[in-house]
Amino acid sequence: MNIQHAILGLLRNQSLTGYEMKKAMQKSPIIYWSGNNSQIYRTLAELEDEGFVSVEVKHGEASPTKKIYTLTNRGREELHRLTLGFPEVPEIRKTFLMQLVFGGSLTKPELESLLEQYSGEVKGMALSIQHEAPSDRSSPYESAIQELVMENILQMYESELRWIDKVRSVALPLASDQQETQEKGRHYNMQFNKVHKNGQDYIEVVSGEIREEQDGLRLVAACAENGTHKVMLPAACLSESFLQLSTRVAGLVLQKLVNYNIKAVAVLDADQTRGKFKDFLAEANRGKLFHAFEDRGQAESWLLEDEE
Repeated sequence: MNIQHAILGLLRNQSLTGYEMKKAMQKSPIIYWSGNNSQIYRTLAELEDEGFVSVEVKHGEASPTKKIYTLTNRGREELHRLTLGFPEVPEIRKTFLMQLVFGGSLTKPELESLLEQYSGEVKGMALSIQHEAPSDRSSPYESAIQELVMENILQMYESELRWIDKVRSVALPLASDQQETQEKGRHYNMQFNKVHKNGQDYIEVVSGEIREEQDGLRLVAACAENGTHKVMLPAACLSESFLQLSTRVAGLVLQKLVNYNIKAVAVLDADQTRGKFKDFLAEANRGKLFHAFEDRGQAESWLLEDEE
């Protein structure tokens, strides 16, 4: 598969802008390009020159000019030709395996932390694809294929999580105990409750604090383990590190949640929303996946409201 194939495939059922293609590539578990702007627009120009896509320029009074790309009949023929290409053998490209193989000097706490980080990322990926739904424009055949592809990917993540548990049981006891006393308890301080209300579930942090970027992965893992993509962050769990923008903890943690499409709400005391952090919250509140309130009832209502 090449990037031309990916772009033609994204356009098969709907017209898109280059920006929308970039977002779709970043979100898709089956397209492995990062969605580099220059690569996308260069390829779109080539596809237009070859007559595979057409472009419509839309000028808006209150919005920037947009180029909207549509698949042509020639483009559909090219997409069909590319789809019939000989299937490639799956590649095993897991940098984490190299980390383990070259990590002979890791202590038990270091290996445990590394496994926890990797596990959190895998759980987040598994959680994010569980909410993928076929397009309304998909045919019954396309919908069935999309569901089977998602099932294949989900099974891969589930297999990886079982393997991580095996590494914990087999390799972790063999690692050095050095520094275990100092490190013990550092990474496992947060606890969660699962709340069911109005037919929906969310998790709430009931003890411990968000102190570092890694805690974002712990929130992701807790959501995955409880089958939800919503989380409540009470004021008590927001550490000084989270509230100080200079540490970048808040931005890094919230980005982790956004990466895995997790909706989060924070309940803050009035004295926590001050200075630059207040400005940060005002900017964050413009998004769809994170809001902050002083009132818990308002926070819960927003967390559970229907999403578009």
